[in-house]
Amino acid sequence: VCDRETLKETIQKHNITKVIHLAAQAGVRYSLKHPLEYTHNNVDCFVHLLETMVALDLTTDPLVFASSSSVYGNNVKIPFRESDRLEDPASLYAATKRSDELLAQTYFNLYKLNSIGLRFFTVYGPYGRPDMAPWIFTDKISNQQTIRVFNHGES
Repeated sequence: VCDRETLKETIQKHNITKVIHLAAQAGVRYSLKHPLEYTHNNVDCFVHLLETMVALDLTTDPLVFASSSSVYGNNVKIPFRESDRLEDPASLYAATKRSDELLAQTYFNLYKLNSIGLRFFTVYGPYGRPDMAPWIFTDKISNQQTIRVFNHGES
């Protein structure tokens, strides 16, 4: 997605008319150590995709793209609603995913590029991510190791 020429060539070569974009740089902790890489992968490359779709006139069928429940940020109201104000991101990751949503809206306003953003929530259970708390805690407890607590256990 980040290589516009290869992206454009691939779409044309395979006569692609519908795009589902699920690629992203995930992981909040990683964003703290690598903010430039993070914004490049999550924002700049998304703009590459939008620009390519406009250039190839792929504006009729909606672009389906991955956003994140992280866009709700420091919102304390539960349950979250799509109509909630999203002005207080809690992480760089959340800000990049919200940026993608705003960019998609802008490309609709400018070029009538339809899109659907999916705000995924973390999956727990056997198909969950191994870098998330349930897996980490289970591993630490099973191996009689200390669980690392952040923010003095306040959040």
